[in-house]
Amino acid sequence: MNGKYKFLAAVIGLFLLPFLIISGHFVYGNTALRKNDMLRYFEMRTLAGARIIANEMNANYNLSRLTGDKKFREAGAAGRRAAMEQRTKEMPFIYSELALVTAAGREVCRVSAGKDGKPAIDYAKSRVFEEAAKTVTPAGAVEYGEYTPPALILAQPVETSGGKPEYYLAGRLSLAYLGEVIRLLGKNSLGNFGLLDGGGQVIADSMNMSTVRPGIQAPREILTLVAAAQERVIQNFTREVFFKRRASLVSVSNVPGTKWWVYEIMDAGDIPSKGFSSARRVVLSGVLLIVIFGFVAYSLALRWLVPGREEEQREPE
Repeated sequence: MNGKYKFLAAVIGLFLLPFLIISGHFVYGNTALRKNDMLRYFEMRTLAGARIIANEMNANYNLSRLTGDKKFREAGAAGRRAAMEQRTKEMPFIYSELALVTAAGREVCRVSAGKDGKPAIDYAKSRVFEEAAKTVTPAGAVEYGEYTPPALILAQPVETSGGKPEYYLAGRLSLAYLGEVIRLLGKNSLGNFGLLDGGGQVIADSMNMSTVRPGIQAPREILTLVAAAQERVIQNFTREVFFKRRASLVSVSNVPGTKWWVYEIMDAGDIPSKGFSSARRVVLSGVLLIVIFGFVAYSLALRWLVPGREEEQREPE
């Protein structure tokens, strides 16, 4: 009996060792393929999301569409105010308020879509206006409120005289609509899908973390990837990131024309295990077959290599 078990252990071990080594490479390769497929999927989603956000910004969050109108530029104070009131009435869910400010910082007029719970802004003293006046180009920044959705503060030169703008159109535009777009895009996300501003703060995300804590800083993994993309001057970066012994799959894509980034992140351990289960079943089936083959090999060895052994065992005592 000792010889029998030694024979079985030797045969099974000789076949099982190389099989397990090959199976290990197979399972590891399968895992790597699943990660790569998920990263490519995230890349496609963030690129599409960035383009959608860029289109929405150009269509609904662009003051140059109003300042570029010849009628607006040539109209008097009453005509400009009427145009501003019309814009706030057309999209009150975005245009919270608009104000016309002179180059010297004097407010000419202001229109509001309604009370949103936020105090009036002195645009002339805001950093956005100061930056726009300094660079003579459009400027903007995201404002985070504790009980209200984030808002985009903008300042846009209206017209120039001798190369210098005479007026600036400033306004507060609610980002609640963009937040809904982000949550819709991230509805089927396996992790968290969101939008960052230029400072790394979360404007909106599919897990509503930005709603619970407005202006929350993005996870370190995302900020690391955004910094790497900016350093390499590329619009999209997708890879597996390791931080504090934790692996995450991350993809970031720049929103064209802005400093904002769309991201998607998921814990590497949360990848759907459908393919992995199939690979595991193949390996377990192989192990079971090798064990069965070991017993079959022992039976054949008795029959072919030890003549008369089975007959002797069958003879009555």
